[in-house]
Amino acid sequence: MEQRDLLKDQIEQLGRVLGQLIANFLGLKSNGNIDFAIEKTNEQLKSELDIDIELLLGFNSKELEEYVKSKKLIDQYLDDLAGYFFEIGKSKNLSTEKGSRIQWLEKAQELLSLAEKNSTTLTFKRINLKKDIGAELGNRHSD
Repeated sequence: MEQRDLLKDQIEQLGRVLGQLIANFLGLKSNGNIDFAIEKTNEQLKSELDIDIELLLGFNSKELEEYVKSKKLIDQYLDDLAGYFFEIGKSKNLSTEKGSRIQWLEKAQELLSLAEKNSTTLTFKRINLKKDIGAELGNRHSD
């Protein structure tokens, strides 16, 4: 029983840290330097949660699913990461060396699909994010 509580506490802590890092990203992004915001947030995700965004971005669907399982990322955290990828993807100032807008948006879709696959619930947040990603992808075919 204690081991289960410890695991639950670790998962909850991961969620708090992830939420804080994404909130910090949005704050940095609002200051106008998207490249700096991405770089800083990716570094923090790697150092604090051992989540490598560059790896995530390059994974195919199977590799992504295995990585998510190995990191014990529950559907709520996948929704948060998808939101992070969406915010990057919809940015108009994204430089090309950080990946294309389409690449970020499509990876956000993949993360949401994994969240749906691993979840017994469907949230309004996920529904809205899927709709927003679809709208952005429809507007960005020139990328």
